[in-house]
Amino acid sequence: MKKRRLPGKRSVARIVRLARRPSYLRPIIHWYGSMLGLWVARRLRRQTPYQFATRFMSTPTPNAPDTPGRDGHDAATPAKTRFLLLVRHGQATFNVEGRLPGQLPGIPLTDEGRRQAHRAAVALSALPLSTIIASPLERAAETAAIIARGWALTVRSDPRLMDTNVGHWAGQKIDEIAKTDPAWKVFTANPDEPPDGVESFSMVQQRAVAAAKDALADPDAGDYIVLVSHGDVIKLILAEYMKTPIPCVPYLTVANASISGLAFTGDGPPQILATNWTTDPRWLNVATTPTPPIPASSEAMKLPESEPETSTNAPKDA
Repeated sequence: MKKRRLPGKRSVARIVRLARRPSYLRPIIHWYGSMLGLWVARRLRRQTPYQFATRFMSTPTPNAPDTPGRDGHDAATPAKTRFLLLVRHGQATFNVEGRLPGQLPGIPLTDEGRRQAHRAAVALSALPLSTIIASPLERAAETAAIIARGWALTVRSDPRLMDTNVGHWAGQKIDEIAKTDPAWKVFTANPDEPPDGVESFSMVQQRAVAAAKDALADPDAGDYIVLVSHGDVIKLILAEYMKTPIPCVPYLTVANASISGLAFTGDGPPQILATNWTTDPRWLNVATTPTPPIPASSEAMKLPESEPETSTNAPKDA
């Protein structure tokens, strides 16, 4: 007795025989595609493959840094980076005299300060600077004007970038008030506890960082923004992004006409590119070697010794 073949097997065998003939291959593929389309439609709640593909492509990818949206932003395009360049003004007359300038007007650059500003401009010449914002105090405004010439930019003024208001100490010599005024020693030990009429470092940081953030938020400012300001102001902006506490800020060094750079990409914290960069950093200078003992017979040929440099951690910019 012969076994009966199941209808399913007979149908499959018939399809196989038909598939061997080229003339029947196209209808089979068409039929299979139709069946697959119906199955997909049922699985996707009666959505056609085209509708499913359209919906899938318009769905944001989770946890992606840059996902395509309605504005046509390409996910493969890296996030935009903007640069904030902090430049301290060149050497001013009060820097040479060892005086506290504070916010006193009429303190210009020295000839050396102008040379320093020109060297800073040359150092920045490879960058497409887009905006220059400066403190309105003369020493900073003059430095900014020297830098802006190479890019034909108009310097914008922002009073929030002005130097620390040191009140009645403005114009006085640092060495003298350090010896005679106990309040100065208290202030230098804790710049957030100033006497009446003197600005605290927290207040300076608040206004300076606000100026920096406003510049970065301005879409017309471009991608290479330069802020020309004062030593304490630049230290406090750096301290904000470097998470440096206020009591440690006086120990930072920001030389005249030095450049500090930060790169902002996306919403994350900035990358610190450089701090206190100058063309001739002082710490690379060779220290003077001590003079060897001179015999008594040669005492008359002994040269006079130079006086040691004084140093202090006081907030003595400007």
